[in-house]
Amino acid sequence: MSTPAQPPVAAVRPHRVESPNGTREDPYYWLRDDTRSDPEVLAYLEAENAWTDAVLAPLKPLQEQIYQEIIGRIRQDDASVPWHRNGYWYYWRYETGANYPIHARRKGSMEAPEEILLDVSALAAQHDFYQVGAWDVSPDNRLLAFTEDTVGRRQFTLRVKDLTTGEMLPDAIPNVEPGVVWAADSRTLLYVAKDPVTLLGDTVCRHVLGSDPSTDVRVYTQEDDAFYTGVGRTKDDRYLLIVSSSTVSTEYRVAAADDPSLAFRVLLPRERDHEYQAEHLDGRWILLTNWQ
Repeated sequence: MSTPAQPPVAAVRPHRVESPNGTREDPYYWLRDDTRSDPEVLAYLEAENAWTDAVLAPLKPLQEQIYQEIIGRIRQDDASVPWHRNGYWYYWRYETGANYPIHARRKGSMEAPEEILLDVSALAAQHDFYQVGAWDVSPDNRLLAFTEDTVGRRQFTLRVKDLTTGEMLPDAIPNVEPGVVWAADSRTLLYVAKDPVTLLGDTVCRHVLGSDPSTDVRVYTQEDDAFYTGVGRTKDDRYLLIVSSSTVSTEYRVAAADDPSLAFRVLLPRERDHEYQAEHLDGRWILLTNWQ
C-alpha cells in the first residue's frame, strides 16, 4: 500500500452553537453524526483510516510481533474466583483463543454441573462490536437481566434471558446505562435511561416484565448534570439503591426491595466535599465516609 501524498483534512464550516452559557463557534460541528449514517462524514472517516493504515503499513510486522508477545504472556483459559449468591456459585472463564468470557454458575458447589448464563463470544459473533455492560440474576434464580452495547458508544440495550429455557424474553429497552437490578418480586427491574441527545444517564425507570417499555414509571430524575446516576442493591438483598455521584459529592436513595411501590428516600442528602458509600447489615446502615 502506497502512502497518500497528503493526509485528509476536515473541511472548516462555520457553525454557531447556542447554550445558556454563551455562544461558541465550532467549525467542525458538521462531523457530528449521532446516527452514524451521514455519507459525507463516513467518507471522511474512511479516508482517515486509509491514511493511517498506509502510514503504519511498514510497522505491521512489528505490531504483530508485539501482539504475539503480549498474548503469549496471558493465560488463555483464565477464570475468576467463584463467588456465592442465593444458593449458586458464580464465576466467569475464558476458553483458549476466545476474546470474550463465558459467565456461568453451579448450584450448591463447584462440583455441580455448569450452567452457562452468557456465552459472550457467541453473542459477539453477530456484531462488529460487542460488550456486556452488567448482568443480574433475579431473586428466584430463574431470569437473567443484562445489558449489551453493539455500537461502541455505551448505548446499552437491556435484555432478559429465561435461564430455565435459554430463550430471550421479548423485553428490550434501548439506550440505557449498563447497570440493572431486580426487585424482590423477580418481575420488576430498575435501570437508568439516557438522554437521547447528551447520552447522559439521568432517569431511573421501573420496568415490569411483559409491559411496554414506553409505559415504564420514572422513579427518579437527576436534575444536576454534574452527577452520574447508577442503581444497585445492598449485599443483604434487602434494599435497592439509587446512587448519585460527582467528583466531590455522593447521595444515596434507598427503597426496600420487597416494597411494591419502591418508594425511595434519601439516606444522606448530597453535600459538597462529602463522599460516602452505604451498606446494610442486621438492621443498620454502615457508612464509609470522608466526612470532615
